[in-house]
Amino acid sequence: MKLVQMDIGGTWIRIRTESSLDRIPTPSRLRNPQLHPEDLLQRLIESISQQVPLGGCAHISMGAAYDEETDVAYGSAPLWGPGRHNFRLVEILRNERPDVSWHIVNDVTAGLAHFVSLHAKPSDRYVTYLTISSGIALRTAYLPSRQIAVNGEGLQGEVGHLRASSSAALDIRSLVCDCGSSGHIAALSSGPGIPRVAEILRPNDSPLSLEDVKRICTSDRGNTKNLLAIIVEPIANLLKTLITLQPHIDLIGIGGGVPEGLGEPYAAELNAQLCAAGSYADNSHTLGPRLHFLAPDELRPEIGATLMVREFLSTTK
Repeated sequence: MKLVQMDIGGTWIRIRTESSLDRIPTPSRLRNPQLHPEDLLQRLIESISQQVPLGGCAHISMGAAYDEETDVAYGSAPLWGPGRHNFRLVEILRNERPDVSWHIVNDVTAGLAHFVSLHAKPSDRYVTYLTISSGIALRTAYLPSRQIAVNGEGLQGEVGHLRASSSAALDIRSLVCDCGSSGHIAALSSGPGIPRVAEILRPNDSPLSLEDVKRICTSDRGNTKNLLAIIVEPIANLLKTLITLQPHIDLIGIGGGVPEGLGEPYAAELNAQLCAAGSYADNSHTLGPRLHFLAPDELRPEIGATLMVREFLSTTK
């Protein structure tokens, strides 16, 4: 049975087989904002189905809030836009291609599994993976039991839609998230959100892409430090909260298109903010977990999906 591994994000679908590694554009809300969620889903199902040979097996890392146990995708602002959708993805794919063995894993869960396989030490207790891309989310595993704790809907760490802890100006703190609400961490710190922050800081510039932002952040021009400080602050405050609430986290992986794309300036700013003491209790720079900033293409959630299917880690409600 031929195995096809896929990682489905808001911008690209990465497709891995034994002999090739390709990517195709995702038919998503990010790329097709005018389409209805049901139309976007149908296009996505068609795109996925075409990648698997007759009688094949598909292990999919899906960029959506997804419960593997009940096969319910609750939503994904980058893929389908605002709202709760409750799509049964495996059921739909089986109806489309009953000859294929379909397996879907949340992409952050899959990313955590691959991260653990790459970088965890035998002595590590809790290990966290944080992804900052078209969406923002994290997962934590307790390695002595190899388990990822989730709630009754199979979710953990959908932090991108928490309110951002930010000292930025009101017009930045009021930016609208792709989910439709304002002031979320993703509205300021995600791939789609960062150019909007930059446009407020640089109102005379033409609309900016993330590549434009990278050029600003690696130059000495204008509001470079201010921009970096603003987009990193909600992430730094999130990590400080996480470390404060769970002091047994030994390793945190930081990946996704934003930190991997912006590179060393992003890592340096995040480290600086984490080391800034706000009270007697701030000691994460000396006693906190190890931080590992993932290099571009180092982490492969599609490989993590296979690890999850093979029970390298497991989720527990």
